[in-house]
Amino acid sequence: MASQPKEKKQQSLTSFFTPRTINGLSASLKKPQAPNPDSPSDSSEGNKKRPLQEDTGHGNNTPLKKRPKGDREENPADTPETNPTKSPTLAPVRPSRPGTRTEQYIFNSASSQPDGPSGLGDGDSSERRKREELHRKFVQKLGRPDSILSARPRGGPGDDDNQAAEDGGEDGEEEEEAAPPPTKGKKKGGKAGKLTPMEVQFLDIKRKHMDTILIVEVGYKFKFFGEDARVASKELSIVCIPGKLRYDEHPSEAHLDRFASASIPVHRLPVHAKRLVAAGHKVGVVRQIETAALKKAGDNRNAPFTRKLTNVYTKGTYVDEIGELDQRSGPGASAGGYLLCITESRAKGSGTDEKVEVGIIAVQPATGDIIYDRFEDGFMRSEIETRLLHISPCEFLIVGELSRATDKLIQHLSGSATNVFGDRSRVERAPKSKTCAAEAYSHVAQFYSAKLKEASEGSNEQASTLLDAVLKLPEPVTVCLSSMIKHLEEYGLEHIFDLTKYFQPFGTRQHMLIDGTTLESLEVYRNQTDFSEKGSLFWALDKTLTRFGQRLLRKWIGRPLLDKDCLEARVAAVEELLENASTAKVSQLERLLKSTKTDLERSLIRIYYGKCTRPELLAVLQTLQRIATEFSRVGGPEESGFAAPAIGAAIASLPRILPTVLSYLDRVNAEAARRDDKYAFFREPEETAAITEHKLGIAAVEHELDAHRQQAAATLGSRSPVAYVAVAGVEYLVEVPNADLRRVPASWVKVSGTKKLSRFHTPDVVRLVAERDQHREALSAACDAAFADLLRALAAEYQPLRDAVSALATLDCLLSLSKVAALPGYTKPVFLPADAPPCVSVVGGRHPVAEQTLTTPYIPFTAALASPAPLAHLVTGPNMGGKSSFVRAVALLVLLAQVGSFVPADALTLTLADAVYTRMGARDNLFAGESTFMVEVSETARILRAATPRSLVLLDELGRGTSTHDGAAIAHAVLHHVVRDVRCLTLFITHYQNLARVADGLGGACTNLHMRFTATRRDGTRGRSGDEKGDDDFEGDEDITFLYEVGEGMAHRSYGLNVARLARIPRKVLDVAARKSRELELEIKTRRLNGAVRLLADVFRNDLGQLDHVVSSVEQL
Repeated sequence: MASQPKEKKQQSLTSFFTPRTINGLSASLKKPQAPNPDSPSDSSEGNKKRPLQEDTGHGNNTPLKKRPKGDREENPADTPETNPTKSPTLAPVRPSRPGTRTEQYIFNSASSQPDGPSGLGDGDSSERRKREELHRKFVQKLGRPDSILSARPRGGPGDDDNQAAEDGGEDGEEEEEAAPPPTKGKKKGGKAGKLTPMEVQFLDIKRKHMDTILIVEVGYKFKFFGEDARVASKELSIVCIPGKLRYDEHPSEAHLDRFASASIPVHRLPVHAKRLVAAGHKVGVVRQIETAALKKAGDNRNAPFTRKLTNVYTKGTYVDEIGELDQRSGPGASAGGYLLCITESRAKGSGTDEKVEVGIIAVQPATGDIIYDRFEDGFMRSEIETRLLHISPCEFLIVGELSRATDKLIQHLSGSATNVFGDRSRVERAPKSKTCAAEAYSHVAQFYSAKLKEASEGSNEQASTLLDAVLKLPEPVTVCLSSMIKHLEEYGLEHIFDLTKYFQPFGTRQHMLIDGTTLESLEVYRNQTDFSEKGSLFWALDKTLTRFGQRLLRKWIGRPLLDKDCLEARVAAVEELLENASTAKVSQLERLLKSTKTDLERSLIRIYYGKCTRPELLAVLQTLQRIATEFSRVGGPEESGFAAPAIGAAIASLPRILPTVLSYLDRVNAEAARRDDKYAFFREPEETAAITEHKLGIAAVEHELDAHRQQAAATLGSRSPVAYVAVAGVEYLVEVPNADLRRVPASWVKVSGTKKLSRFHTPDVVRLVAERDQHREALSAACDAAFADLLRALAAEYQPLRDAVSALATLDCLLSLSKVAALPGYTKPVFLPADAPPCVSVVGGRHPVAEQTLTTPYIPFTAALASPAPLAHLVTGPNMGGKSSFVRAVALLVLLAQVGSFVPADALTLTLADAVYTRMGARDNLFAGESTFMVEVSETARILRAATPRSLVLLDELGRGTSTHDGAAIAHAVLHHVVRDVRCLTLFITHYQNLARVADGLGGACTNLHMRFTATRRDGTRGRSGDEKGDDDFEGDEDITFLYEVGEGMAHRSYGLNVARLARIPRKVLDVAARKSRELELEIKTRRLNGAVRLLADVFRNDLGQLDHVVSSVEQL
């Protein structure tokens, strides 16, 4: 018997997926209809199937087997003499019938009486039709065979279908009535596939912003759903409840009935949103835009809360009341916070002749700065790289398709978490149509139409001129501007472009443009060891006291001045602050800057966007008031107490904002603003009519509630008014002892209670509290509207307030440079007239960064480059002897002087350099398919094309990336070219000693310098030092001591084996290398000696033209 149910279950499972199970059932009914009814096989088959059918009725949910069960059980119950074929036709014609469930198990011998041959066909046909009809309805309810998988977890549909099959056992009419229950059961079981109204609402928003992580306000929490929950769980280290990750109805998630979710508390939203944005994600906040009280009184009280995407943040657009992004704490310089838009024309030419026209516009939403540029770039994309390294964008917007080289450059610079910008940068793309130029001009003109009308009607010529300049930007820049306006509309920041005063071209002739290679080589913004700010030139000069002053100093360092008058004015201001360092006026200025903790530049732009909080607004206005009041007596630059015009003009601009600031502070209640109390933020006389109305409404309701106490007391039979209590946040509760509950009317609503008393709300209290809550919600909305109006009014004063903050930043930078000038050994640089020949003369110079990081004193150097001679220095010396440090120090001294700072030297005299170019270090460029040597010569080629006679050029070990002969030949040719043709000031480092002949052959335009050292033999005797020529001793027998001094002449050896020994190369390897070095040196000397002998023989044959070559060969020996 145990095996029979197993066999029956398999048959039942087949019946689920195979429609012909009904036919199978019919066939099984026909089996007993054999001509021989007394056959033992028929009897045994009937006996075998009875327990199986009972098991099916109790243990199997399959509806197909239950319907014929009652009919099939009657056949085996008949006597052996009964004709089994009559049984299907006997059941419907019984004169009286019990219930359906009883009929399935009843034994009635009368039903087995023969009915004649004619009944066989009619009964079988009728039964077959009934079963086919039942099967059709079953399939219609269940659906396709595979849909049973989705119904299986609930288990509802199967049970209801079974019940339908049982209830439909009598006839077709009963089956029709039994049809609705499976439908109900299916809905209940199919609830897993239905979305809640809130989930439908979320999906509608998500499908419009698939690239955004949505944080949805749900009650008192913010939630993430689906894939957003998984990402948030990973980034924020919060729990993710498993569920659907996809936002489409994918079959792989058909078994899941809800979205994956993660939640955060409401008060932690700023922290978690900031962390997601800092990780490079685009984050959107979906808020409930209606409150519970107003919704309860509105028409949509039964609908879900209305939700909207209210805020969207990315790295480049993170301007909000929740503050700025945290600075990177790990390696890498922090990005500048710019959002950069770039577009590019189709490339012209191919290979090294490829040219592209590029337009860029970069905006820093946090400060309002806007930079634009249009330029042409070559196949190396050096111009693009230079601008990207200066601007350090944290987000890119690419308009249209970029060329392969440009796209790879941006991917390389932005795609790594340790890139040159300090962190991974977001990259978004916008389409570019064929008519994009015309569309962009039309869009920009429409955007500025209102301002253009105001400018034409007003008398502000400066604003009109600035607006006209913006409307006449070059075509690629206008395309970028139009795309940027559209892009920022999503974030609500497009009005930053109304600030036309802060549009500035990237490259102006007032500033030196330092290319990207030079920024890296000279470590201007970050060091080359761990790529952090410490150890850079900016780190050495940064003594600023405010954040906005620090940002301005960074701009100054990256853009040294080319205007001699501006430069001397800045240096004079630094000198005056230095001379008056201990006076009261400088101390007053330093004390003012030190007390300015608020980042005024960022706070002002948040006020302009309408995203400032009440405490922040109060802090900004009070800080501006303190700054303006500090110098309120100053009426003009001459009254500032400083002679330098730069300081006087900056101080004189500060008191001008005082009337504006006071007018807004007079409207604000300081204590309420500090507590962020929106209801008492405005002083009573300054409150709007709506605020006053709702406050009076709340007071009236509270008065009615107080008067209701007497009425409630009368109801309870008390003479004194009842006292309201508040428990668990529920107010206006009336407490009644449980002994007096008989006096409480049935209309009172019980809220809570204890063993001794119960707490109730009377009907009037319920009504009045709801009315009060509505007034409170309306009051909150009125307060927010009044605050937004205040911010809009203050935003109209943005430019004068921003000018005052810029003046304060200038004072901070000048004070920082004066602190640097006060360091020991710093002196004021001397600038020669613009018409003087190019010159750089350093006496007792030191490296400005190294002397702050070294524990030992930096050894000073003296060097001079001038036109016509010496235009170049050929620098040689041992490895690790200090050659690169020397040439970098010269370049940094020039940059420092042109920034307006004092320099670490006994004296520095120079003409202004229009550019500083460097070719230093060895690196490849695999993403562009360029080898180390290819990068080396490409950078050299760019320098040779761009350098002018007033440029300073640094070339370090040019030619080392290829074979000795090729490298020496290239170095020879480049040195000759820069001295003879370009005639720029050059510092050329080399290990090719034969280049000394080039220097000697340039008629004094190139001189030899070397880094001094001493060589001591292992036996303790002195070897040689400086430029002394060696004897037969080889380098492996000598210990080298670096003196780090610059001397004249050439070093005849590089002493690479000494560096190998310091690097702990095994002694056995060093001995072999030393032996090979001596053999090669002797071989070369032998060749040179043989050559000199042949030349001397030619001279003796009266070929006097070879005499100069003989002298040169003897010198090399």
